[in-house]
Amino acid sequence: MKLLKNCILIDGLSQEPVDDAYVVIDGDTIAAVGRGAYPSTAAEVIDCQGAYVLPGLIDTHVHLIWNGSSHPQSLIAGADPETVTLYAYRHALQTLSLGITSVRDLASPFKTVLQLRNAINANLLVGPTIVASGPSISMTGGHIHYIGVEADGEDEVRKAARQLLKQGADVIKVMATGGIYTNGEEPGSVQMTLSELKAAREEAAKKNKKTAAHAQGLQGIVNCLDAGIETIEHGIYADRDALHRMKAQDAYLVPTMIVFRNLASDSGIPAWAHKKVQHVLEPHRSMLEQAVSLQVKIATGTDCGSPATPPRFYFDELVIMQEAGMTPMEVIHASTRVAAACIDLHDRGTIEAGKKADLLIVRSNPLDDLHALREDKQVMKDGRLVSGKLLLL
Repeated sequence: MKLLKNCILIDGLSQEPVDDAYVVIDGDTIAAVGRGAYPSTAAEVIDCQGAYVLPGLIDTHVHLIWNGSSHPQSLIAGADPETVTLYAYRHALQTLSLGITSVRDLASPFKTVLQLRNAINANLLVGPTIVASGPSISMTGGHIHYIGVEADGEDEVRKAARQLLKQGADVIKVMATGGIYTNGEEPGSVQMTLSELKAAREEAAKKNKKTAAHAQGLQGIVNCLDAGIETIEHGIYADRDALHRMKAQDAYLVPTMIVFRNLASDSGIPAWAHKKVQHVLEPHRSMLEQAVSLQVKIATGTDCGSPATPPRFYFDELVIMQEAGMTPMEVIHASTRVAAACIDLHDRGTIEAGKKADLLIVRSNPLDDLHALREDKQVMKDGRLVSGKLLLL
């Protein structure tokens, strides 16, 4: 048993922090949460006097196989799956050291991240909780087809989705539109048809799984909503009507703002990608501001690992969300409770009895300044304190 006492608690549920709180942890699970003194016989007592305790952070859109360099695919192109898996584990440890205790990985080749997830779940490795799609599904030659499976027509997409689910995918990832980081295509172009998107979503639903869609152009976003897809990734050109539909359908928006800002300012990325990204910055910013004002469900996701965006840029995404009109508490909720619901981690994301003990202990108030979450902190994963320095040796 562990007791965290004298906490200022940001539990992921309440609108205000709770002073003089305690958290009791039994093994990997939160056993009790309350205020005041707790008559504990806990073997370990952590005095959090003056510190803020909040749920572990969640990133709902990452690529663990990539390292966030200017052209990360070039570092793994041609590598065998075992080597790619080791790269992914290295990046997973970096992510955990930052206080990001759960991630959803949305496209990785072969079974690389699926196997990493399995090893962490079996307690063979220390790492963040991973929800993984395995390879994404794209049209032949479509967006980042080199780390996905290519499928054309409803029947091929349906079979591809079934095969991925058989391999253990937690979510199906589809490439509904073009994007920045594949040459010869545009973010606004439709790449998968409505019937193909419906087929993928139907197969995921048969296994009680969600579908996540890379969807940047407006028509592609509308197609995804017509298909009933639950999470819209990026959403760059979503207009007011599309955002209203997201809200009405209870769909999640995962904006991934920081990756595009970084791409626009990194001279090391391929010239064709640098040219494309300049055109999306303003519509992307405007879209997020509208989504916030309309109270669309927004879950924090960064695309970390993608070009120019290593894991440390997670915290920049939080600041951008605040700049778009979210309060600091809304940003924290988007990064904990809402993110957990988005990726179906129903045992995480809040600090309450029965949830897994993924916690952060930070010294400054993140409600005054979200930059406090960047600072040195104690990270607890499944009830155990983990050392950031040890993780990165």
